[in-house]
Amino acid sequence: MKFTYSSGQRPLDGYTLKRGIGKGGFGEVYYGVSDGGKEVALKLVRGNQPEVELRGVAQCLNLKHPNLVALYDLKTDRQGDRWVIMEYVAGEALNCVLARHPNGLPAELAQQWFLALARAVGYLHDHGIVHRDLKPGNIFLENGTVKVGDYGLSKFIGCSQRTAQTQSVGTVHYMAPEISTGNYNKQVDIYAAGIILYEMLTGRVPFEGESAGEILMKHLTTPPDLTRLPREYVPVVAKALAKNPAHRYSTMAEMARAVEALGGVAKAEPAPAAAPAPRPQPVQPVLDVLPVNPTPNRLGELSGSLALTGLFAAVATGLVTALTAAFGGRHELSDYGELNKIGTLFFLTVISCWAVLVPAKLWGSSRGDSWVRRIVMMVIGAGVGILALWLQGWVPGLPGDPTQPAPLSSMMSGQEGVAGAAGCLSYFALAFFAVRWWKMADRRRPHRFSFGPLLAAGFWGCALLLIWHPQGQEWLGAAVLVLAAALIQLVSPWEPAPAAARKPRLRTV
Repeated sequence: MKFTYSSGQRPLDGYTLKRGIGKGGFGEVYYGVSDGGKEVALKLVRGNQPEVELRGVAQCLNLKHPNLVALYDLKTDRQGDRWVIMEYVAGEALNCVLARHPNGLPAELAQQWFLALARAVGYLHDHGIVHRDLKPGNIFLENGTVKVGDYGLSKFIGCSQRTAQTQSVGTVHYMAPEISTGNYNKQVDIYAAGIILYEMLTGRVPFEGESAGEILMKHLTTPPDLTRLPREYVPVVAKALAKNPAHRYSTMAEMARAVEALGGVAKAEPAPAAAPAPRPQPVQPVLDVLPVNPTPNRLGELSGSLALTGLFAAVATGLVTALTAAFGGRHELSDYGELNKIGTLFFLTVISCWAVLVPAKLWGSSRGDSWVRRIVMMVIGAGVGILALWLQGWVPGLPGDPTQPAPLSSMMSGQEGVAGAAGCLSYFALAFFAVRWWKMADRRRPHRFSFGPLLAAGFWGCALLLIWHPQGQEWLGAAVLVLAAALIQLVSPWEPAPAAARKPRLRTV
């Protein structure tokens, strides 16, 4: 999508834009950095009714809650355009999570998402604010904490119940029936929360249609199909989706208690202390057990990674061979350019990559015992060593056996028999043990590509030559390891992990 501003521009004094991260009905959102180094999201407010957005933001500037995206300030640039400065959220929106779970989330996780949503919306209601645009695209998960954002349509409950902006209020799938009349209050948020709870549990919204008008008519006249819900949730969702606002829950806290009473999650908050005024409750982190990448997707990604490995390995092998020849002179070019030498480097690189990608995909992003994984990788490395020997035409035999090939081809030049085979096998086994190869294929690794793994692989590739030192081919083992470290990162899917120690990345609605 095309944005008004590009990276490095400073349309607003004190802030440098880094990249555009989203566009919506009310404008554009950019990731930027203040002159003091603070990462922020900057929203350029545009559209037919920007005053609606600005009025809603102004009402929420001084609100603070752990489950709300923080709004910092409103500013005007030299062209007269208005900007909203807000918290930069590094997390995935609920709509992205639901897209991966077409049949809905596990009930326990749906409860936890909902309870955090209820705390945030309840806090808004306690301060006289109606959100009016609750939907999965405005709900994020960052570092185990759910955050509700996009206050652009919020309004004071005490203001006039009539508005000329009825048609632009909310999203049609989550719109309460009374919004069409312009006469509404905080009950519209309770209705939208009921729709979201229904969607989290079933993977779909209760009212669908081919046009906005058809969906609105169903909100007004059609009862929701509650047969898709788990039985215990039917009365809760039915009450939240009542056509008459007076028949719904009176507060978000009341609805949250009803959901929490169904069991399956720890209590969201400790016993309340006596206090006259409401205050934010401790945040209950959402369980980090979402099946972020289901098995069919993993198999598809693995197949793609394995195929890309062959393509990239062919290119990388050609580059390494050309560089070796360039530094070695014309004689070396004719030596190293031989097809069998190039083939050895290519196939060993591909085999090494595959030997890492398969177990790494099985492990996924889950935590595991590093030593157990190292031992598994050591066994796999030994297998790579055996395949390396096989590629060189080696067959096992006793010392002095005249039927055994004497030199183990060019790769094992100067070493013979069982001793040479043991050296090659130990080389790859220890190389796979010494480096945490599975981290290079982790989709939640800190960076898409890093030179650190290449340096580690190169170091151990050279250090282990003390065990296996084939004459005339000293470069080959280290080259295989370094190329494998590079290709594994290039072919493995990556998405930034929501870690506080690294720069976050916003997932916009």
